[in-house]
Amino acid sequence: MPGNELLIDQFLFNNIGKINLNHLGLVTSLGAPNQNFSGYMPITSFEQTFMLRSEDSRKKADIYINGIGVSLKQSGGSFSFNRLQRANLRDVYISLGFAAPEHMLRIADDEVRMFHDGILNRRSRPWTEFFREKDFKLLLEFLMMKGSPNVGISPHPAELILEAPSTNLMPSNINVYTFEEYFEKYKGDLKVGIRRQWVGQSSDSEHGRALGLTQKPENATWVYTNIVGAPRTGWRKDFPSESRKTVYFLMIEM
Repeated sequence: MPGNELLIDQFLFNNIGKINLNHLGLVTSLGAPNQNFSGYMPITSFEQTFMLRSEDSRKKADIYINGIGVSLKQSGGSFSFNRLQRANLRDVYISLGFAAPEHMLRIADDEVRMFHDGILNRRSRPWTEFFREKDFKLLLEFLMMKGSPNVGISPHPAELILEAPSTNLMPSNINVYTFEEYFEKYKGDLKVGIRRQWVGQSSDSEHGRALGLTQKPENATWVYTNIVGAPRTGWRKDFPSESRKTVYFLMIEM
């Protein structure tokens, strides 16, 4: 869910019965995705809008509007899907019916290696270097609307995407798209970001995530014992320097 989710949720609640949205019509009801199963709980008071801030990778719909699952996106640059690890790619490619999953995985391996070796001067790469358009579109639709590599198909899939700015919300700057419309509008802006973190960096959360990635054998190709770059916050003092690692993952971003 984007950083402006609470603003969107509360704006919609305050305008129930007053605002018409594309594909949704007059907004007559809001709902919060149930935490552990499908369906939603109706939002009937302003205080209940705070329940919609829950971060849960299992849900693709951040909110239900008129009973329809909707994914919220902030206008402008934002991550469509983050932390796509190598261990999940092959199975995702196969499940989506890609014709050459092993070849596509090797392409990703080569891109990560070239970035690590300093051959690529930018970490944000055109998605056309990784995918055919048909495959990229299928992957993005799955990640944005249907599920996640770690937990599978979501109990709260999204049928629509609502995009709004971070401030000064008004009916005229809220847009609702089908995935097809969203993809056609933004496919020229989307990138595949090659991102890294380090085992041994001072941030507990980032060190823990990096360590978790190294514990899956399928991620080994994107784990390097030589250190490239350095964490902004520095290195842990309670962790041996010889055990540090550079760990990579992908992000689809705008």
